[in-house]
Amino acid sequence: MNAWSLDDTASAHASVHPRPVDGFMSHLIDALGEPDFGHSLIARLNDLVEVDFFSVYQLDVRETPRMFLSSSRSGHDVSNDCFRSYQKRLHTQDHTFDGAKALLREGPVAMTYAHQSHFAPPHRAAIYSRHGIQDRLSVVCRADGGLVLATNFYRFERQPMFGSSDVDAIQLVARSVAACVTKHISLAAGLRPPAPDIGALTRELAASCPRLTARELDVCAGLLLGRTYDGIAADLGLSVATVKTYRARAYDKLGINFRSQLFGIASRLVQS
Repeated sequence: MNAWSLDDTASAHASVHPRPVDGFMSHLIDALGEPDFGHSLIARLNDLVEVDFFSVYQLDVRETPRMFLSSSRSGHDVSNDCFRSYQKRLHTQDHTFDGAKALLREGPVAMTYAHQSHFAPPHRAAIYSRHGIQDRLSVVCRADGGLVLATNFYRFERQPMFGSSDVDAIQLVARSVAACVTKHISLAAGLRPPAPDIGALTRELAASCPRLTARELDVCAGLLLGRTYDGIAADLGLSVATVKTYRARAYDKLGINFRSQLFGIASRLVQS
């Protein structure tokens, strides 16, 4: 894993011509606050360096992370499925951003790189192996309200790993990307509802039915996040049959039979 502060001298060695960079910025500024900002960012970025998809999310192990933005070059965006696994529990075990977050004490923006092999087996299986993701190159910055945001650029396994020329190209526009992403989130706050605080909801569910075991709560949380049984099984490292067993036990204890009834309980807990 590597993390570094942005070095002004590095841009002098970048192989990207100033004119594409100027075009990148003009298109991005025009899209600020618009619903197609994510599409504009991935399209313009690919004028500089090949990126398969990107996501922007909050880094904070003290609360449930939120994803603010994502888009894919091909139109097939796996970000939501990846983030559901990350939001559920993997973020508490993710140390790939530690170096970049430490560098933010010295400056407003840092970068970090991680290959799929750098992640713990559960994280790698649930996200990288599951979707055939090769590696991640991230721009990390501080935003309003103390938020730390990571703008993550990914390549699938069919692509070569990010190389030094790719890093140079993204580093050349990293400060601008961080500023525009932060501004867009501020302008478009009403475009995307915040992700549910699944941690708080799970605690409420446990309090309302103390007989539920930790694994039964894990499965209920996955169901409330809209996960499939396959997705929950991959996330928890269990078989699909075992997940269904935990679901059946949880439903029996809650006195319900269907997922819609579980959502009804969750809705009442949120409103109470």
